[in-house]
Amino acid sequence: MNYAVVGAGGKTTLIHQLAKHYRKQGKKVFVTTSTHMLIEEDTLLTDDPEKIIRELEVKAYCMAGRQEGKKIRSLSAETYEAVCPHADVVLVEADGSGCLPVKFPNETEPVIDANIDEILIVCAVHAIGKPLKEIAFRKELVLNCLQAEEEELLTAVHLQKLVREGYLKKFQKEYPDKTVRICPACLDTPEQNRIAALLKEDQTIYDQERT
Repeated sequence: MNYAVVGAGGKTTLIHQLAKHYRKQGKKVFVTTSTHMLIEEDTLLTDDPEKIIRELEVKAYCMAGRQEGKKIRSLSAETYEAVCPHADVVLVEADGSGCLPVKFPNETEPVIDANIDEILIVCAVHAIGKPLKEIAFRKELVLNCLQAEEEELLTAVHLQKLVREGYLKKFQKEYPDKTVRICPACLDTPEQNRIAALLKEDQTIYDQERT
């Protein structure tokens, strides 16, 4: 199974949760990125497919990419294609967000590889109630999508619109053969869980004042 994880506010956390889940099942798990991802302690910094495959065979897990400062960038297409068949599960961080919890993708994002089976859209419910100017990556695109000012506070309706307009519509058009799931992140309160349930089912959310 090959997953692309997109959105903002918890992509890497979700990837590690999935990696742990599948490793417990005895699966070989390969983690990489099609854009950029922070280097971690056990990240293999290489574009050599033999080294990555060897790591998968020995440890049943490998996170790998080409070093670019404090991050890794995507492997070459040849290396990615050579490695993937040796893993039971491939987890690709396929979108950047500048460590901010809200974003709207530009025309080059996200980067979805042809072998991806399922796209997971992360959305950070905990960002609701915070000023857009503090939480938005690609802020001008976010503000344009929401027809909002940067001083405004993010609402659940805003978050749903960013997911629908930035991701769902794009995926329905460009990747109709792939499964797409919405994955709300950072759920600490009953209200956040209520909003998350509506987001996951893509059910219309109304502002609190209207209900």
